[in-house]
Formats: sequence, structure tokens, C-alpha cells
Amino acid sequence: MSRPSRLTIQIVSHGPGCLDGVVAAATVARFFDGHRVIPTFAANGESDETIQHLALRTHGDGDEIWITDLSWNSTSTGEHLNELAKMGARVYWIDHHRSAVSRADAPEFKVTFAGRVLSERFSAARLTFNYLAHRVANLPAPKARAFTDFSRIAALADDHDRWVHKLKDSADWALAVQTLGSIDSYREILRMREPVLSRKLMRALGEGRAAMARSRDIARATIVDRELPGGLKLRTACCFGYSSEVAADLYAAEHRTVIALFDLRSQGVSLRRSTDCEVDLSTLARSLGGGGHAAAAGFFMEALRRAPAEELSEVLGARLSGLSNPAEAR
Repeated sequence: MSRPSRLTIQIVSHGPGCLDGVVAAATVARFFDGHRVIPTFAANGESDETIQHLALRTHGDGDEIWITDLSWNSTSTGEHLNELAKMGARVYWIDHHRSAVSRADAPEFKVTFAGRVLSERFSAARLTFNYLAHRVANLPAPKARAFTDFSRIAALADDHDRWVHKLKDSADWALAVQTLGSIDSYREILRMREPVLSRKLMRALGEGRAAMARSRDIARATIVDRELPGGLKLRTACCFGYSSEVAADLYAAEHRTVIALFDLRSQGVSLRRSTDCEVDLSTLARSLGGGGHAAAAGFFMEALRRAPAEELSEVLGARLSGLSNPAEAR
């Protein structure tokens, strides 16, 4: 039976505000221009729930599901994807995180994929572009050219996400997307014909630079250093978003240092390391339910979300209990 001429493409990609996740999703959408495309962006800790909520939008033979720059942890998620595949959906998975690549044969990934690319060689956006580029001959000439031109934007995402920074302005793109948010950035990038920041993204870049400076100041004011065996150093701090940029500031003059930032905005922990540190942060994050790359990873920990309130309760509780007259506390 032939497939419908108009497909429904559901994309689940990494967010919020991740340049690589946004561009990976936009790459799929650019290739399927003219079809119904529904993007969703999820943080690492939200991937299982988000994927398990996916449902067919057609009778199955017109459905495609693309999961990019993201993995999952539950076997129930894999079982759900298999159910969708049995009903006719074509399921694709493209990821570059070490925590996914190293677990490629895990039970939760035993899915009947129509296509799967797991590699640390490039970012998810570039892996997605390269994968779809092999099918570009199936597109009408104008759409093929529009898709091929998108390679320059995919290259920007790859340059920043792998921290290569050989392409001018790739860091600015990442900062603008992080500030504007995934869905608005996706819409802006999807309509681009040239790799030039739109006015909306330029405004977001200016706002992002100011917000990043505030987040950096919070981090510098909350640094706690701990010396560990073997000459390793742990530097923890709080920030308010922009964890990659803030971490780079904190490890700039450090040696063999692991940076752990509790992001007051996302309520997650971001792990980074100084350039001479060889600790595999993806392994550390995975042991705490997260994931990522060797040099950049993250996780969520419920206890950390309550820690500031608990500490404040202890401090104020002790003071209030010591007052003979509660009115004196005013």
C-alpha cells in the first residue's frame, strides 16, 4: 500500500532553548516542507513522559516520529514506540550524546526503528542533516535546494554544540536561542534562507547577554570549592540559566576542575570540566539519572530543589525559637 502524499511528522527534540535541538528539529521540518509537522521540545528529564504521550495523528501509514538530540531511560517508552511502529508509524532516532551512544543496545532502545543514527562524531543537527541529505534526490528541485542551503545553519549548531567555535557567531546563535526559547527560535530558524540572525533573535541576543552577566554574578557569589583525592577539584555554584557560558567563566583559570552548577531557573544541575580534566561527566550524570557528553552533562535531583528552602527554614527556625517573645522577631 502506498503512503499518503501528505504525511504527519511529529518531532521530539532537546530543549528548552538548545540550539542543537532546535536546529535538528528545523532540519527535519525543512526536509518535510509541505507536510504537517508538529514539533515538541523536552528537557532530558522530560523525555520519557513526552514520548509516552505521543499518539498517531493519522491511521498510521502517514505518521512519522523523529526523536532528535534526545534519549530516554524507561523500557515503557521503548514499548510505546514499538506499539506506534506496529500501528504503521515510522520511527527515527538521531542522537549524539555519549549517554545514548554507549547504551545503544540497552533494553529501552529495542525499538523497530525506520532509521537510527547514534554517533559522537557530529552534533544531532548535523547528523540529522547528513542523514536526510541522502534522500534529497526524492525532493522537487526547489525544495532540494532549500534543504541543501540549510547545511550552513546545521554547521553553526554543530560548531557550538561540540564547542569547536571555528565558525563566526555560533556562540551568539546559541545564546539567542537559549534566551528566546525553543519553539519561537524554531519558527524563526525554519523560515530562514540565509544563516543570519533575524531581528527577533538579535533582540534575544542582547537580552541574553545581560541575563548571562547576571547569572555569572550569581555563580561567582555562590562558589564552593572542594579539593578531592588525586589532585581533582570540585567547584559548585548556583546560576540562573546560561549554564554553559557561566561554567566556562568559572573554569577559565582552573586546572583539573569539575564544575557543577545548580540552575535556579531549570532546577537542574549542569556539569562541565576544565580543558585539562579527563573525568567522563556523562558517566557521572548517568549515575544520577541524567546523561550527556564526556565534557558536558547534566541531571535532575529532587532533593536539591528543596535545599534552599530547607536551609532557610533551619536558619530562621533557630532564630525564632530563640526569641522569648515572638513579637521581637518583627
